Amino acid sequence: MDPKPNDATFAHTFEGSGPCPNCRYVLPRLVECAPAYFEKGYVICPHCGKEVELWQAALESATRLSLTGAWALASLGAAETSVVMPLETGRHYSVELTDYGVLAGAKILKRNYTSQGGDVTAMEWHGNAPPLRFPGTMLHLVAVPLGEGPLPRVGQVAINVVWIRREDSDEWSYLVTAFDSAAAGDYAQCLVFAQSAVEISMMPLIERRFMLHAPKKAVRRFTNYYRALNVALPYLCGEAGAARMPDSVLDALNKLREKRNDIIHEGPKVAAITPDEAMEGLCAAAFGFEYLRYGAQRIEGKEGGA
Repeated sequence: MDPKPNDATFAHTFEGSGPCPNCRYVLPRLVECAPAYFEKGYVICPHCGKEVELWQAALESATRLSLTGAWALASLGAAETSVVMPLETGRHYSVELTDYGVLAGAKILKRNYTSQGGDVTAMEWHGNAPPLRFPGTMLHLVAVPLGEGPLPRVGQVAINVVWIRREDSDEWSYLVTAFDSAAAGDYAQCLVFAQSAVEISMMPLIERRFMLHAPKKAVRRFTNYYRALNVALPYLCGEAGAARMPDSVLDALNKLREKRNDIIHEGPKVAAITPDEAMEGLCAAAFGFEYLRYGAQRIEGKEGGA
């Protein structure tokens, strides 16, 4: 039996960049409101009209939920979709998540199945070699009874998944891997890939600009991540008329760089990353990634018009 979209009694997708601290209304997605935040230093809550420091709102939400794993990622760029549907015990269900709000090509970071009546839940059906990471957007479920009672029986089951959108870029794939690692509790790998996402977004941009006036070999020898982040990027963005990266984001990116170096040089056991540190590093990478999108549009735009 394959349930159709109208079999769901409830379906909802949550995406946002943290709640407004004044009214708790969920702010728009980071990719949507980050440019305004970089320009003004705040965003306006669409519900109460108050000014919100976006970095603090997203970071507070992520660290408050840091012990919940994947559920903490919703304020940093991931999404959460909840579906409640009736399932009959003993039957197989193929649930295509794109029917309920998950986007095609999304990476599923976490899924959870919870009985809504106490007598029926769901288990995943798989072959003899289940994948370590969830592939695609199709769930294969079998409804199973909880406790004693007559069979078969029908009960409401809540399906909850955390996922992240697909984008066609090498840089985004690094950020997706960082999110995936955070969801799995592998915080060392999370921070390594989080910084890599920022680095491979930034370095080609800086190098292209420098190579307009300097030899490629000299540019490659001169440019390192620290100089690029703290000197070259602020200078180029300033020349292009872009707002400066907020100090809180820059400080967190430098902290992420140091933590990543500790992991690489000393090993993850010595570095000992806490869930809160992982969320702060991932938040820094998400904001840094969006700032580079914002800055690149102005830097490359100015270059293209020269």
